[in-house]
Amino acid sequence: MKRKHKSKQQLKTRSIIIGSLAALSIFTAFGIITVLLPNEIFIRMTPVYFYDYIFLILTSVLSGTYIGLWYYTKRTQVKFSYAATGGAVGGFFSFGCAICNKILILLFGVTGVVMYFMPLQFALGTISIILLSYAVYKQSKFLTSGSKKYG
Repeated sequence: MKRKHKSKQQLKTRSIIIGSLAALSIFTAFGIITVLLPNEIFIRMTPVYFYDYIFLILTSVLSGTYIGLWYYTKRTQVKFSYAATGGAVGGFFSFGCAICNKILILLFGVTGVVMYFMPLQFALGTISIILLSYAVYKQSKFLTSGSKKYG
């Protein structure tokens, strides 16, 4: 019994470390790419709002938490990856420079991005945080219930 407890504790510790490193990596990568962390590699062509930082921090923390929980429960069948992935991608688009994003410009054109997408970035960020929170909640609830068929 003691051996099993020790390995479970090691798995828990690894999960916390992996989740923390993932959150820090996501924060750094998204922050640099979106120029919320000033750098000389990228240039931002739209103003930065205070909520951009809030969305960056929440997206990073929730994504890291989900990754840590996923690692801890990776042998189980229940995953909420669609909600987590959608939340992370939506989060990136919510605080990123819409004009700098080549994919958005290709899909909507500059006028479409400025008129239709940029006004929706706050709502997109809010929906993304809700999706990530849902994924973390469901994964942690599954973890605490101990059931393999929870969902």
